[in-house]
Amino acid sequence: MWLFFGGIVLLVYSGINFYTGFRVLQLLRYFLPSCRAAIFWPVYLLLCYSFILNFLLRLDRIRPLRQMAMYVLPFLLYFFLALLVLDGVRFGLRFIGHFPLPPDFSAAGTGIVFGLALLTMVYGTFHARDIRTAHYDITLKKPGTGQPDQAPTLRIALVSDLHIGVTVDRKWVANIVDAVNKTGPDIIFIAGDIFDSGLGAVKDLDGVGTELRRLKAPLGVYACPGNHDVDRISLRENAASDRIRDFLTKEGIVYLEDEIRFVKDSFYLVGRRDARPIGLRQERKSAAELTADIDKSRPVIFLDHEPVDFPREEAAGADLILSGHTHRGQLFPVNIITAILYKRAGAVSYGYWRGHSAQGVVSSGAGLWGPPIRIATDSEVAVINLKFGD
Repeated sequence: MWLFFGGIVLLVYSGINFYTGFRVLQLLRYFLPSCRAAIFWPVYLLLCYSFILNFLLRLDRIRPLRQMAMYVLPFLLYFFLALLVLDGVRFGLRFIGHFPLPPDFSAAGTGIVFGLALLTMVYGTFHARDIRTAHYDITLKKPGTGQPDQAPTLRIALVSDLHIGVTVDRKWVANIVDAVNKTGPDIIFIAGDIFDSGLGAVKDLDGVGTELRRLKAPLGVYACPGNHDVDRISLRENAASDRIRDFLTKEGIVYLEDEIRFVKDSFYLVGRRDARPIGLRQERKSAAELTADIDKSRPVIFLDHEPVDFPREEAAGADLILSGHTHRGQLFPVNIITAILYKRAGAVSYGYWRGHSAQGVVSSGAGLWGPPIRIATDSEVAVINLKFGD
């Protein structure tokens, strides 16, 4: 099934490459009539498939090569979409028949949309580094202190998907930490994908640790693993998560892998293992198993990287579920696709969710994966003003 789906995706991507390639060649020949297809096509297709070559040849940790390859994908996407609009206009005008097109229309239009795609890359690059703040006000029916006449509040800073590695470096992490601390949280939750592909991809690991230690909250900093939070020292060794756990613990972050903490005699925090860690074979407990022995008259907060288990976590007694993983699609129009997929899974791909008895928030993340840009989505810190009791 996956091979069939992968084959379809590769076929469609190849069609896009040839469609855009012919138009780029046409544009080049407008300015350079002597441009030869035999030279153009190998160079163009090498760029188009550079992200695959980077992966196969293990060049993805060489920053310039990785960045170039990762920019190719979104550029082709927006160049292709803009060309479709341009060709739609051209065929529409021809169909009407009353608007004769000048001979240079096709070349000029291709040049314009090529420039627009480049500008989109520039905008997306800077926009991804602009950490926004999203605010949510949520009330739980259960009292937070066991005293029905009290309705204490708790300010939660939720951050996810830092993807610290080749793209997200110490400077980016420092900006995230500044944005989190600026919200004045009582407690900080990191909902997985703290690292992008293990500790080995981090250029300045000690510096990143210094920045993470700057996270300040009276009740502490808690995290759960994401699907990228696996570590492989070499290709010959199995993937693991021990070094990541040890590193985060050393930096003062409580790393919960199918574990529960009773925080300040007030609420239960359930940190789950990821449902599908990359390259790591491990089982995780069910939501019901995790909450089987706790006092469910107290508030129960789930920290789970992927929003794929909301209905079962609600049935297990969750009052609030906090997730990330989706990046809200990261790029338009992928955000439309993720919205549909996670709605079918009984959750949301971004923002506030309400079930029958539980509520949830899914963050779009503070970092990014793959293409180092964001279009129609934000890098963010989510601030949840939580009130206990009616």
